[in-house]
Amino acid sequence: MIHKFGRRSIPWTMAAARMLLGPILIVGERCGWSGLVLAGIVLSALISDIFDGVLARRWQCDTAAVRLFDSMADTVFYLSAAVALWIGQPHIWRDNALLLGTLALLETIRFIIDFARFGKPASYHSYLAKTWGLVMALAVIASFASGTASRLLPLALVLGIATDVEGLAMSLLLPVWRKDVKTIAAALRLRRELVSSTPRVNGRAAPIGATLGALMIVLLSTTPALALEHNQAVYIGGSAPLAPDSTAIVDTASPSTLLLHYRNPDGSLGQVAIDYASIRSAQPTKEVTHHLGVAPAIAVGLMAARQHRYFLTLTWTDAAGAAQVVILETSRRDQDSLLAVIRVRMPHPCPGPASPCVQRPSPRRVP
Repeated sequence: MIHKFGRRSIPWTMAAARMLLGPILIVGERCGWSGLVLAGIVLSALISDIFDGVLARRWQCDTAAVRLFDSMADTVFYLSAAVALWIGQPHIWRDNALLLGTLALLETIRFIIDFARFGKPASYHSYLAKTWGLVMALAVIASFASGTASRLLPLALVLGIATDVEGLAMSLLLPVWRKDVKTIAAALRLRRELVSSTPRVNGRAAPIGATLGALMIVLLSTTPALALEHNQAVYIGGSAPLAPDSTAIVDTASPSTLLLHYRNPDGSLGQVAIDYASIRSAQPTKEVTHHLGVAPAIAVGLMAARQHRYFLTLTWTDAAGAAQVVILETSRRDQDSLLAVIRVRMPHPCPGPASPCVQRPSPRRVP
């Protein structure tokens, strides 16, 4: 059996190998390799793209970082495939200049809006996007193998345009970054869940934007916003009855109990109540996530800054004396404020820095 650590690295390795196949494809076209060999390279990349996700889900390492890297690997490979086709069959792109130009424009707009909204590219992997990837791969394989433009190529470009329109709509609907949003309906459902869990002013939910045009202006003219709003936390894991990646509202209004309000999949409201007197430790951690972009067109934006994520691990004992734990992702400000509240309201003092009741932050890195 493959070692657990090595097994979880296989989806990363497959995506990285697919990314490296892109430049090899360009070199092969420049060196006059057989069209069947080039088609075989694209087929290998397609198989890799299918099975890295399957293996990641089976081995429970289908994290946001893996999905984002997978998207970046696809981008690099198919940009390289487009360059290789341009070198060997420039008439293909001249004949489809309008569709190609529209697709390139939408891709650029999506990239700008995703960074303005979330600080990183989207990674929805919708059903439409998967269909586009499959048709595009088949079109490129047929073009290399036959030496002429495949009839599937215009269809692939049209599907790409439709996928970008769908992705733009999802990015404008979702207030926070989410991976693997399969349809517009799923994005609408996520939006309702997230908006309904935000604080209300005068009995009405705070508006996100009056019109699509106004929202576009705001997104393109402001700096990237935090993925989490004030007093929001994402449940990463633990013993609470929440699904991973669920968003909860942190309520510190009670002097005796810390409350986490959340919404169940059926629409009902729930909460996790943690007595300050029962808290045994509150450990803050910070992850430094390095962006994974390699393509020259996007490398500057991806590598210009390091993304920080802030977590708070709370352990306590419930009324039955059983140990409980939750791991929450918060904003940096909320992490500091929650620690301050816990320090004040815990009945037993913290004698020193090494005390288990509130531990100092320990930075860690994400590859």
